[in-house]
Amino acid sequence: MEIRDATHLAGKGSIEVAGLIREELDEPKAQVAAIGLGGENRIFYASIEQGRSSASRGGLGAVMGDKNVKAVVVRGTQDVNMADPEKFIGLCNEVHEYIKFRNDNPIPGVMPILAGLGSPQEMKVHDEKWHTENFMWGNSRTRLKGFWTEEIAREWTETMEKARTRLISCFNCPMKCGATITPKGYPTYMMKCFTKLTYTMAAYSDLDFGLKIAQKATEYGLDGFSAPQVMAFALELLENGILAESDFPDLPEDNEGRFFYLLDMIVKREGIGDVLAEGTYWAAKKIGKGAEDYAHNNIKKHEQLPLKLSMLNPIYFLMYSTGEKINITQIEGQFPQAPFPKKEHRIKFTEDWIQVPHEKFKQYFIDWELRGENSIPYYPTVEMTCDIVDWMEMMHYIDDALGMCAGLSSFPLKPPYHIHNYPKFITAGAGIEMDQEKLTLAAKRYRTLVRCVNIRCGMRRKDEAPPANHWKKRFPELEKELLDSYYAMKGWNDDGIPTLDTLNELELDYVSAEFIARGILTADDKAETTA
Repeated sequence: MEIRDATHLAGKGSIEVAGLIREELDEPKAQVAAIGLGGENRIFYASIEQGRSSASRGGLGAVMGDKNVKAVVVRGTQDVNMADPEKFIGLCNEVHEYIKFRNDNPIPGVMPILAGLGSPQEMKVHDEKWHTENFMWGNSRTRLKGFWTEEIAREWTETMEKARTRLISCFNCPMKCGATITPKGYPTYMMKCFTKLTYTMAAYSDLDFGLKIAQKATEYGLDGFSAPQVMAFALELLENGILAESDFPDLPEDNEGRFFYLLDMIVKREGIGDVLAEGTYWAAKKIGKGAEDYAHNNIKKHEQLPLKLSMLNPIYFLMYSTGEKINITQIEGQFPQAPFPKKEHRIKFTEDWIQVPHEKFKQYFIDWELRGENSIPYYPTVEMTCDIVDWMEMMHYIDDALGMCAGLSSFPLKPPYHIHNYPKFITAGAGIEMDQEKLTLAAKRYRTLVRCVNIRCGMRRKDEAPPANHWKKRFPELEKELLDSYYAMKGWNDDGIPTLDTLNELELDYVSAEFIARGILTADDKAETTA
């Protein structure tokens, strides 16, 4: 291992840097995780870009930039040794066969991106009716019902087919979740998932614009959820007189031009861009004059998916509120997002639902109805909701710990990797004797440790709330009961802090000692008051 001077790479884009480093090292197969100008200038929502992947949420690129690290480069050259190669390959073959089965048998009755496996198949699926008519446009304000016409479908399909040079997958994976995108007049970059639409919808524009500005934003290294909302937020403040025209010198007249203009201003921290670089929550506090009312789509001070709904969903309330990853797609997953309309279809779905950690989850789903006594917000019940969220969350944390793709485990319905075969993979691959109980405990320890990092940074119960306007119909008493019950299930106190007993049971005694030393907990396990 060596540390190299990266002065000559300063100011260069994350994609460009990867190519330059491979040339410099004469290692065309080297893997490069790099930041662009966004990370260098410590934009609060800067990302780390690596191939077709992106570590985007929480401003990790800014952390890397603050440490003066431009890129991390790895080239593996040694053998991979297995404890039981024959058994491991046998398990892989079983998974491969199941993937083929699932691809040949998509789940009926759900939106196209959830019917199959892999990351949401945004690069392959052209039907965007659900997203464009249910997610919000602009500064997460407006729903455009009836937007997805046959004409739009044709235009957007043509745009994507022309820009998408090929579908790509991770090494040796049969899924092709990503794509290389080459918009006319722009360099090639790799894309997957919802960034395909975030810039388009924030700017009330079309797919061609979205693919072009996403290229530039990826090169700069910015999160595709936050950046478009920050720009839409700024223009909304201008329209409502909270920001003045003088804050935007030489602002273009057209909406698309304004987004490109703001993108450059933010990344370079020029003028008002220096304030917007900190995200809508902190920018609104600095701007004042009522700007806080326009920073309306945050959880834990981070911009969320541009989505506003009608009736409170207890499962999503808990996931949004308590998720440490600030990203709903890294919490939701194996339990369906809504009940199937007919009970016979729900029963059919559960017949080969081998992924459940306990048979009770099948009954939870069978009894779930669109209307009536067993419908949201009071069904699933509080206890059921806690169980469901705990399962889905657990699988995401296991994936992260194992370096596994959520697209084949924690995110899709009926995935090939699950709580029952993961222990077998760990035992055969690493030689660590593992079973479901041990893996569940390990995931709980890992999840609790992540929680403790955020608690040490000041996060408390008051931060665990979806945007006030996320649902039109809210139920404060139910929401309180959901949080109370979930905290109790996790072994946390009323402020969401893991108790001393919980920490000690998970062999996190050193965290207990630090929390006591910092006054976060006391020896008799009383939480610091933070209200």
